[in-house]
Parts: sequence; C-alpha cells; structure tokens
Amino acid sequence: MATEYIHISSKIHSWVKKELIQKKFLSPWGVIFLILMSVAGGFLAANDLFFVPIALGILLVGIGIIYYCLFKPLIGFYIIIFAGFFIFYPNHLLGKEILPLSTGLEILILFLFLGTFISTKSGDLNPSGGLLKTFVSITFLILTLYIAVQAFNPNVRGYASWFPVFKRSIVFVLIYIAAYRIIDTTEKFRFFSRFWIVLSLVTAVYGCFQQWFGYLPMEMNYILSTPGGLDLLFQGGQLRKFSILSDVVSFGVLCASMALFTLIIAINEKEKWRKYRLFLFSVIMLLGMAYSGTRTATIILPAGFILYGLITIQNKTTLVALFVSVLVFMAVMFAPIYSNPSLNRVRSTFDSKDASLNVRDKNRHYIQPYLHSHPIGGGIGTSNFAGYYNHPYHPLAGFATDSAFLKVGLEYGWIGLIFMMLFNLAILYQGIYYYFKIRDDELRLYVVAIVCTLFPLIVTQYAQETVGQFPAGIFFFSSLSLMKRLLEFDQRKNLVRSAGDDKLMTSL
Repeated sequence: MATEYIHISSKIHSWVKKELIQKKFLSPWGVIFLILMSVAGGFLAANDLFFVPIALGILLVGIGIIYYCLFKPLIGFYIIIFAGFFIFYPNHLLGKEILPLSTGLEILILFLFLGTFISTKSGDLNPSGGLLKTFVSITFLILTLYIAVQAFNPNVRGYASWFPVFKRSIVFVLIYIAAYRIIDTTEKFRFFSRFWIVLSLVTAVYGCFQQWFGYLPMEMNYILSTPGGLDLLFQGGQLRKFSILSDVVSFGVLCASMALFTLIIAINEKEKWRKYRLFLFSVIMLLGMAYSGTRTATIILPAGFILYGLITIQNKTTLVALFVSVLVFMAVMFAPIYSNPSLNRVRSTFDSKDASLNVRDKNRHYIQPYLHSHPIGGGIGTSNFAGYYNHPYHPLAGFATDSAFLKVGLEYGWIGLIFMMLFNLAILYQGIYYYFKIRDDELRLYVVAIVCTLFPLIVTQYAQETVGQFPAGIFFFSSLSLMKRLLEFDQRKNLVRSAGDDKLMTSL
C-alpha cells in the first residue's frame, strides 16, 4: 500500500513538473490551471475575501523567491533590492496599511544569507573572513551586540519595543555579510551600481509624476487613512511627495544620496554619451528630492561634494566640478524666484531662523540632563510616539527626538552613542584609507563615490533618522561591506600584474 502511494505521488510530481513548471504553463493543462485560479480568485474577491487570493499569490511568489535566495543568491539579492523599492507600494494602492511586507523582506534576507553559504564555491575570493577583521565590521558588531544587551535595560519593561529594533539590526548585519559574499567580481559590482541607479531613477520619475499630475485616488486614501498624514505632507502650499516608498523622508534621502553617487561617477566618466546620460539621471533624482520637501536631504549634496573635494583636490576635474557646484548652489539660493514652493522649501534648509530648527534645539538642550545621568539610556523604543504607545509612563514617552543621534543618546545612553560615533568614524576612516591604497582608477572611483555618499547620510542623522529604512538601508550596509571587496579586487589585479611582470622578466 505504501509503495503504491509513493509510486502515485511520484507520477503526480513528475506530471506537475512537466506540465506546469517545465512548460511554464504554456500547455492545455497549464491554461486550465490558470483559468481555474482566476475564477477562484474572482469568486473570493466578489465575496469580500479578496485578501485570500492575494495571500495565496504572495505565498507562491515567496516560495519562488526563497528558492532563488537559497540556490541562486545573486539573483535573489537583486530580487530583494527590487522588492525593497516596491514593498510599500501595494499598501498605497490598497489605500491603507494592510500587508506587512517589510517583515517578509526581512525573512527573505535571512534566506539569502543562508544561500550565500549553501552556494559558495571552494574557489571563491575570500568568502567572508577578511570582511569581519575590518575596523568597520568590529565597530558594527559591537554596536549590534550592545543593542542585544539593551534587552536587559532595567529602565524599561518588556521587549515589545526592543525586539523590532534588534531584528532590523540583525537584518542589516546579514545583508552586510551577504552582499560581500555575493559581489565577488568587478563586473558584478558594476551591475550592482547600475541597478541601484536605474531603480532610484524609476523612483524619482514616479515622484515627479506625482508632483506634475497629482496623487492617484488610492494614494490619497492611503494618506488620509493615516492620522495627521495630510497635515504632515501639506507644507508650503503643496503636498510633499513620497513616490513608491514609505514616506517623504525615505524618498528624499534616497534621491539625494543616489543623485550624489551618480554625479560623482558622471564627473569622472570619459565617454561623453554616458556622462550626459548620468548627469540627466542626477537632475531627475534631484527633482525628486526637491518634490519630497525633505530639507534634511538637501544637506546630502553639499556635504558629499565637500568631502569629495577634500579627498580628490589634486584632480583638475574635481576643481571644475566644485566651481560649477558653487555656481549652481548660489543660483538656487539667490535666484529671484519666490513663488515655487519646492524651491522655497530647499532654501529654508539653510535658514538659521527657521522656527522648527529652533524648536529642535530647545528640545535638545531640555533633555540633555537625562542623557548625562543615564549611561545605558532609558531603553530602546521609549521615546517618540512608540514610547508613548508602549511605555506611556516612561520619562521619555512622547518626547520627539527628531535627531537619530539624540534618539540613540537617550535610548541607548551615552555609552551607546559613543559606540555609534565610533562606527561612523570607522566608515569615514576606512573609505578614505581604501581610496588612497587602491591603485586602479575605476575601483578608486567606486570607493570615493561610496564613501562620499555614505558620509552625508551619517551627517543627516543629526537632524533626522535617515539610516535604517528600506531600501536605503540595503544600499548603505551593502556598499559598506563592498568597499572591502573593491580593495580586494585591486589587490587581485596587482597580483596578476606582478605575476605577468615576473614572467616577462624570466623570459628576458
């Protein structure tokens, strides 16, 4: 009986594999299956059970993505990046927060991490050992370990607010290591950078569409479904735009940082057509940044260019780029155009008399005594609205930190703030050190583009929380580990070059 059952199961499995998978549903049985699925989905939707076919569809797609993450991690990596951009858009179309897709993305990153070990070949270039010995990795892991220890902070009860933060920090450690293991050739890194530029461009274009033609009705329903959402977005006589991302800050920061990354590559591009194309992409991304109304994002471009100028000051192209940048900045700040809300919003970034900036300064000075007297902080998730919701009687409950640095200082304590600052300094030091150590011009360009993109993101944390949201968080931690890969690519090229020189000398 058991043998007969196994035989029948094997025949069914072979039939399904042949008719549905190998033929990709392009067979009579495949068409019948799709028709039945469509009819069933329509029936469920007509009976107000629309969530069931959506959930089943997501489940089927998820199984396929898990397969790629485990056994073809390179493809899975780019699927995750793609999903990081579009993961919030289904909720925009549904008109409210229904689908917890970000949790699903975190699970996929775990499978991707496991897949990098399952699919690692014995001949791969330094799979992960070299990465974990770097200054950035050490400080990053120390900070993550400190977040884990915060679970025992006596100033807060329960783990409801601690666990999501710890989970997200672990996810970024996994993506940090996985990206390093996956991108193991120069060609793969080139594709990585182009992939990010293209997706960022698409995101910026959609933000421009929202600005020029308005939000879709479903998106307006999404905004109105959030308490205070309309008041938050309506600034300076117009609605701020968030494109396909979760919020205006994520959209503005992504556009500004990727515009900077693209500009640095464009400045050093020798092929004119590619140079002009990259400049055009940068302009579109900067428009997206302006339409987001995120003043913090405005700091990214000047901060990144200042660092770029300091690192590459001996390059003639750099001097020309800095001169043009100053002219553009002066035009934006002082051009006699006063009726454009987006332009006025950008200009207000540099207004020292801005009311919101003064309020933040007062709040910062008001809460500093608490920071000084709590070396391990009040506990993760005790400030802002999350603190008010989860810990209503905590001294920090409802206090608006705005600044990521202030939030870390209050919740993690000044000890945690020191760990965070060491991590940030390690990023800056390692990026500059690698730039001057690498000999290959292309790899040097990639390193300086990365460090000049990551550094402003660190600076913007003084005003807001800009690192940690999808998809920018994936780019931040992936690029962070890939700086080490770029150094290894250069070392490998130098070894090949030295071996060739030795062979030539031997032949002579």
